[in-house]
Amino acid sequence: MLEVRNLCKTYRPKHGVPVKAIDRVSLSLPETGMIFLLGKSGSGKSTLLNLLGGLDRYDSGDVLVHGMSTRDFKQVHFDSYRNTYVGFIFQEYNLLDEFTVGANIALAIELQGRRAEDAEINEILREVDLVGYGNRRTNELSGGQKQRVAIARALVKKPKIIMADEPSGALDATTGRAVFETLKRLSAERLVMVVSHDREFAETYGDRIIELADGRVIDDRVLAERSPEEALATLTYTEEGIEIPADYQLTEEDRLAINEYLRARQGGKLSVTAAANARRFVPTKTEEKTEAEQKQSIPTASPDKSFRLIRSRLPLRSAFRIGASALGHKKVRLVFTILLSVVAFVLFGLSDTVASYDHVRTATNSIVDTGVRYASFAKTVKYYDYYSSGYNMTDDELAEVRERTGLPLVAVYNTQTNLSFSMQYNAESEAMKELGMQLRATRFTNFAEITEDSMRQMGYELVAGRIPDGARDEIAISDYVFESFRAGGYASVGSSEYVAIESERDMIGKTLSLGGIDYEITGVYDTRFDFERYDILRKDINELPTADTLTYFIMASELGYEINYGFAGVAYTGEGFLERYMEANPHRPPLRGNLWFGGKTYEESTVSVYPYFDSVIPYAEALPAGTVFFEEGKSTLAPGEVVVPLYAIEIWDNEGEENYTADKIIEYLKTDPTITAQYWEEDGKMPTERDFRVVGYVPIPEGEMTEAEKRDSNLLYCAEEDFDFLTDDHGLYAYAVAPMPTSRAQVEQLVRLSIEADKDYRYELQNGVSYELSIISELLAVLGDVFLWIGIFFAIFASLLFSNFIGTSVAYKKQEIGILRAIGSRSNDVFRIFFSEAFIIAMISFAISALGTGLAAALINLSLREGTGLLVTILGFGIRQIALILLISVGVAFLASFLPVRRIAAKRPIDAIRDR
Repeated sequence: MLEVRNLCKTYRPKHGVPVKAIDRVSLSLPETGMIFLLGKSGSGKSTLLNLLGGLDRYDSGDVLVHGMSTRDFKQVHFDSYRNTYVGFIFQEYNLLDEFTVGANIALAIELQGRRAEDAEINEILREVDLVGYGNRRTNELSGGQKQRVAIARALVKKPKIIMADEPSGALDATTGRAVFETLKRLSAERLVMVVSHDREFAETYGDRIIELADGRVIDDRVLAERSPEEALATLTYTEEGIEIPADYQLTEEDRLAINEYLRARQGGKLSVTAAANARRFVPTKTEEKTEAEQKQSIPTASPDKSFRLIRSRLPLRSAFRIGASALGHKKVRLVFTILLSVVAFVLFGLSDTVASYDHVRTATNSIVDTGVRYASFAKTVKYYDYYSSGYNMTDDELAEVRERTGLPLVAVYNTQTNLSFSMQYNAESEAMKELGMQLRATRFTNFAEITEDSMRQMGYELVAGRIPDGARDEIAISDYVFESFRAGGYASVGSSEYVAIESERDMIGKTLSLGGIDYEITGVYDTRFDFERYDILRKDINELPTADTLTYFIMASELGYEINYGFAGVAYTGEGFLERYMEANPHRPPLRGNLWFGGKTYEESTVSVYPYFDSVIPYAEALPAGTVFFEEGKSTLAPGEVVVPLYAIEIWDNEGEENYTADKIIEYLKTDPTITAQYWEEDGKMPTERDFRVVGYVPIPEGEMTEAEKRDSNLLYCAEEDFDFLTDDHGLYAYAVAPMPTSRAQVEQLVRLSIEADKDYRYELQNGVSYELSIISELLAVLGDVFLWIGIFFAIFASLLFSNFIGTSVAYKKQEIGILRAIGSRSNDVFRIFFSEAFIIAMISFAISALGTGLAAALINLSLREGTGLLVTILGFGIRQIALILLISVGVAFLASFLPVRRIAAKRPIDAIRDR
């Protein structure tokens, strides 16, 4: 079974002289029998046992198991060797106190990959006389009972070898004798090796006695065969008691006979006497070989095909049970570790909400959380790496948005006309002053054709009057506009007599003059405008505390988007109105890019020329009445020629700061008529430029300008061929409005449409949320990188906390680790135990951290929203953060376990048991 050849082991302490514990020991051991290793303390007997059992590593020589050399075994092979062939019994029992008797035994079974059945455990307990003790805690047992549990744990693996190191050292004589009786019985079917100081026990129970001194075998004797007369020796029953020969081994029949004898006596004391010891030991016969011969005879492969090692695998439930048992060891440290870890994980989670800023998620959450009621789309065009706003939408583009969103969009027409009505209410009234400059409505932003269906879909209710008739100059107004007339009253154009407006019905039939046209108010709609949200705007910003000024500016900007891109600031008209309006007021496409004269020298002075052209119109059949051409007889425009209105040009003398008159402007245009138009291509690398020649002008009208003259005062007139160069905006609609979907998924779809980056243009959502995000998104992107590293720092900090706790736990459980290794578990099993412990802590920390992060994010968002008025949900806590906190928790548990366990797992099992 076991063969030892020239085995050597030297201990080399850090300080002191090296000690040769085993010095060239060679032995051949049988497959069965009971062998005692005797010797004084320090003789090497325990070291030899540990080397044979794989608890320690030898320096040189070899140990052969079933003919297989262990010289090249790694620690994992020795672990499997102990798990398969060796059962250890220690002087200090080395049981796992957190397990019951049955669980200690079951663990040894499970390490072999077998299912621990109650029947098998009970059978082993019966064999060691511990029937009924399976559910007992080991700390409830006597020393002898604990040792028998240790024997049962060793025996249940059905080992070929049992190794016992001073098994009776901690027991009284009677209990020790009972342990040896058990071991002797077991030696009939397997090899039992016992380290002992007690020669009497060795001579009584041993089949072979090997004595060591200074690491060498000084005596090796085997039990001599008994004579026929000795073999016939039997028990002698007398009135006084029972006489047993000294070398006699009790049989099962003897046990039954003794029990019968006791029943027959019916009580009283029993005297047991022993005859003189007749056991004789003779020198063991060994085959002498030289060291060279022994080396040559060491096999390189197993000649015994039955030699198979079982790799252990500690069940997770056992690993968790052992791991969890350590949690109560240092409760204060545990609570402290969990609290600090929770803080670290929460800060990590919050950091990630910033570091993982995602515009789609943030915009979606913000719109849903703040209850934005409308979805307003405006066209933007891509230039270089950004999208420029201010473009109108065409009918085709409007149809595209309708198709892609599925929303009932209402187009808002860009009138290009000042639709102010501020002169028709009393701006100085006390109620108007209370309303405040910011909240008062001064003009309509544009016109929008409505129907009863479209307003119902928007969720707006007609609270007074009727819907306008598109065939007439009629409009309906919103509750936002109505509030200004409630505060300031109403007066017709040119009148200073203000009529009090107390209810929406009072506005029905009143007339508003817009762009020179009188419109009758036929209805008032409740658009659910939230005046309360903008209460801070009723105050004078100069009287606000410094802390409130940021809120004031945020609310003012949000209100601007609500009015300019929502439905509260428009004038509602009936169907057919816009077609009639556009016939009377043709749409003027805006200029793209820049126009300049460039600063020319005129009358020996440097002058600055400022063109104020907003729109461009192609010359078709006729120019405006009164157009003057510089060239006599000219009446049409050729490509590259333009006509300009003098009203849109200013010339300043930079030295005298004099504003030139119309005559001076005309003289300048005749001297240097070149005007340059420039715009940037999409790639943004080089601008596209073209020079145009001013060939004529439109004079400045005399007297007060009409509304038509005002609209045309900033027009640039060009040839048909130049029109597309000077403008790329042919749309009619400033934006389009629809009710905001209630589904988060639909809102997200709108946000994704809004930020498409694969086209030259896109339709962006316009509301307070989009405005605020446009301001803070770049800041959040920068902060995201910073917070990413902050999060990593906190994750590392948590790892150190866990590692410190697990390191303490490893030190606390070092002996248990050694016990597990001794009974056959591998370093992976040890890691599984401490990973389980760290995992339990991590899961507790994760659960608290995930809840805490979500709560903290919600409180921060709420605080920002209430404290500053922000619509944006900045911290978007969700599945990502939960998953990351879980991942980092498990990762921290793994790292925290791996580093300390790696050190302890690298130790030899015997060093861990002895806490070295």
